[in-house]
Amino acid sequence: MRMTMAQTKKIDIELKLNPLQIDLVDRLIYSDDAFIAVRAGWGSGKTSALVFALWTWSSIHPNKSSLLVTDTAPRYRSVLGPELEKWLAPYGWIYHQQDGKWVAPNGHVVWCRSYFRPGTRDATHNPLEGLNITSGLALIDECQTLSEEVAQKTLGRLRSGPSPKLIMVGLPVWDAWWVSFAEKAGCTPIFYASHVNKANLSEAWFDAVKNLPESERLAMVENQPRPPQGVIYSEWTLSHVVSNWKYDQSMSSRLVIDFGFRKPSVLILTHDPILEADIICAEINPQEITLSELAKEILKIACPRDMAKRYPNRILLDGASGDKAGSARSDRTAQSAFHELSKPADQGGIGMPFRWCTDPIRTDILNGIQRVKRLIHQRRILCTSEVWERGANAIGNSFRKAILSYAWDGKETPKKDGREDPLDALRYDVINWLWRDSEIIADKLFPTTSPTVKSKLNMVQSHIRAMRSH
Repeated sequence: MRMTMAQTKKIDIELKLNPLQIDLVDRLIYSDDAFIAVRAGWGSGKTSALVFALWTWSSIHPNKSSLLVTDTAPRYRSVLGPELEKWLAPYGWIYHQQDGKWVAPNGHVVWCRSYFRPGTRDATHNPLEGLNITSGLALIDECQTLSEEVAQKTLGRLRSGPSPKLIMVGLPVWDAWWVSFAEKAGCTPIFYASHVNKANLSEAWFDAVKNLPESERLAMVENQPRPPQGVIYSEWTLSHVVSNWKYDQSMSSRLVIDFGFRKPSVLILTHDPILEADIICAEINPQEITLSELAKEILKIACPRDMAKRYPNRILLDGASGDKAGSARSDRTAQSAFHELSKPADQGGIGMPFRWCTDPIRTDILNGIQRVKRLIHQRRILCTSEVWERGANAIGNSFRKAILSYAWDGKETPKKDGREDPLDALRYDVINWLWRDSEIIADKLFPTTSPTVKSKLNMVQSHIRAMRSH
């Protein structure tokens, strides 16, 4: 591929770009995509692709600025810095170490920043504050080590110049946030295995990586990432995350609580009669909270159906349940947690009775897990994209963190890592509302036609009646 890279100094060189690198540069220059996500294997030429993209962009945007972000300063010094030096320095680019920027002969500036923010500091205090990127381009490397926060903060720097373009590059990991980020905006991601760069990788290297654990080789070489090994709910995939889902107050909803020690986990599930599934549409995972404070947090987003006029624009609840620990006496009040939460709102509750189960068969953890696994496999438990995305950067527990880390301990029992509370809550919802003594019905197929408004209303009413009859 022949490319003229600068106008202030004639540079006409033959670049032997691999398909990944060509694809990225072409997408940057010729497509209207605002977000370009790349997920590619070890040795595929990702870092060089970023440099070629920057180099090309700089040649057509003189006296402008771009932004290059990576995860740590050592990573820049050992990976990105040498690659930039290799390709740019011979053609008149100068690196200003004190300012952390490369300057091209045509006046284009590339600001280089590592993104590290201690968890104790607010997101407004980040390494990108103060930069004003005028060419409209920012690039993020090593996305698998970062969170979606860095993309959001990077976009905030692209306030001048043409329409913003954000390139995000990372290794093949399951649940790659930058891929989802681009897809939600209607932009097709770029996927390549390590073989795309076989001209620069030896046969000996490919032979060596065959000795890796198979799951790691499939992910990092073949670009076929798998869920974390040993994950209990391995049936859960990104297809279970529903985008653009809208709540309707005609739908029936339930609240469920797992009572941790000052660390409860609350899920709100709404039954969607068209999808024939229960949708996790809200969650609350406080760390230090009293029952009355928890009740106030719940009432901010949901309330019993008969209190809809008092609490407008809420999710309307038709049932509530929790684990049997909620029926135990509270040291503070000598009353059960369920009793306190069932009190009227002006007495510190939510005004709704709770149900729980003490049946040893239902409360057996493995029995409950198997029921949840089957429902997930049958796509009868889904999650909104809003809950899923917020969960990635939540300060405490979240359903997303839990389902990606809940694993077996090697002895056929779940490991306790402190993140499992939302999944315990989900299990309690299943054993309290969805338990069937007979086999759960076979896997459903997607409906070929949408139900009529009347049939949808009938399904909702039937579901509410069934819940109230328990």
